[in-house]
Order: sequence, then C-alpha cells, then structure tokens
Amino acid sequence: MSEDFRGRYGPWALVAGASMGIGAALSHEAARRGLDVVLLARGREQLEATAADVAEQHGVQVRTIVADLASSDIGEVVAGATSDLEVGLVVYNAAVGPNSRFVDGDLDLHLLSIDVNCRTPVVLCHHFGRRMVERGRGGIVMISSMGGTQGAVNFGTYNAGKAFEWILAETLWTELGDHGVDALTVFVGATSSPNYDAFRETLDPELCDRTDTDDPLDRARSRLMRPSQPEEVATASYDHLGTGPVAYVHPDDEWVSRTCFASSREDAIRVWRALQETSTRRPDRIAR
Repeated sequence: MSEDFRGRYGPWALVAGASMGIGAALSHEAARRGLDVVLLARGREQLEATAADVAEQHGVQVRTIVADLASSDIGEVVAGATSDLEVGLVVYNAAVGPNSRFVDGDLDLHLLSIDVNCRTPVVLCHHFGRRMVERGRGGIVMISSMGGTQGAVNFGTYNAGKAFEWILAETLWTELGDHGVDALTVFVGATSSPNYDAFRETLDPELCDRTDTDDPLDRARSRLMRPSQPEEVATASYDHLGTGPVAYVHPDDEWVSRTCFASSREDAIRVWRALQETSTRRPDRIAR
C-alpha cells in the first residue's frame, strides 16, 4: 500500500495545521504510508516536536514551516519554503471557530475565521493544484466538519467556512480529476482534542445518552460524548482519497448527515440548532 500511495501522492505531503491533534495524526499517517512531510503551523515549539516524532517513528524526511495561516503573505511563504520540493499531497486541517451569536461576535474574529477557513485554502490549492495538474497526479484533502452541512447557532462563520471548503473540494474533485488529481472533503464529527474537550465539558450529559435511536438529534448528541480519535480521522482521510468527493469518519456522522440532507432545510437547521444548544455554557477556548 505504501508504494502505491507514495507513487500517486508523493514524494512530499504538506499538512497545514499540523502540530497537534488531527494535524499531527495526519502527519504521522502520511509518513507511515511512505511520504516525506512538510508540517505547517504557527507554534514553533510544538511544531518542531511533532516533526521530530514523525521523523523518528517513520524514518522519513520532514520539514517545518512556522507561519500563521491567516497571514496575507501565506502563499508566498509556503511557495518559497517548498520551491525545491515535489509536493504531491496537500492536506488542509486548519480552522478558526468563533463561538457566539453572529452579531454579538467580534467582527475581526469573524474575518480571521474567513481568512483561515476560506482564503488560505484557495491560495494553497491554487498554488499546488496547478503543479499537480502539470505532472498528472496528486491529491488534496480538505478536513471539513459536520458543522459545514447546515446553518445552526453560535458558529456562523465557522460553519460557513467549512461549507466553503466542502464545495471547493468537490469542485476540485470534478475539475482536477480529469488530470489525475484526487480531491476529497472529509466531514469530521466529534473528535477528541484540547479544543473539543473544552467544548464537551459544557454539554448536558443527560441529553447525550440516547444511543439506540433513529432520531438524528439524539444520534448526533450521543456522538458529542463519544468522540473519534485523531488517528481515526487520519486513517479515514487517506483510505478514502481517490474513492469519491466526500468521506465521513464515523458511520453515525454519515447517517445523521444523510438524514438531515433528506429533510427540509428548516428541519435540518432545527436539529443542528438544538444540537448546539446542548451546551450549558460557552467553552473556555475556541478552535484556533
């Protein structure tokens, strides 16, 4: 499998948002499948520690780029740092998730979310997508979210940004597929991380204990208390690359999503509003 994966998506992978959690798992899994890895994130100390672990555990080459994905010059920074590499796989895993009613939130934070969730994926996919088309192979993985499948409350710009990533990746799937380049949106549901664990602490546990149900709200609430592990996200992302435009990490996530897609938009939004209101308070930290 590693030789086939490296032949199609190697020799280098770029993982944006790579230093911890899902991003670290994506970096390790890419290396386990035989790719050298460029790890990109803001925090130098954690990023370099993760890169050292990847190199030591898998015996691959690693490179780090310490940069803020919200920076206006992120395209130039990344292009310069990878100009001597053949990057065959780009994985975008970053997000900013303001948590408030839209009009109550800080406008600058909303705009920061748009930069990280929308502008920078366009910049990186445009830069590397062109090069993948020229060589006739490659892959792009967009780590989206179940939140991006509908509106809700409290996470307006985050949900909208994840929807943007979804549709961008589907467009790349159909356009670049003609040139041998695979693209994939991965809808990630509840996944253990410091940010998610802070959110989980705000939940009403009595509402999240109905596991054997065909009600999409109850099924979605039960997943909040039973998150996936980052390694599951990484494995699903690479296993599904090349099989279609969309993948889910957990079968319950797919079931909830497809059930809501089959409902009226009004009913789907009501489900997700109620899901967000399962929280009893705002979490102590946001996704950043």
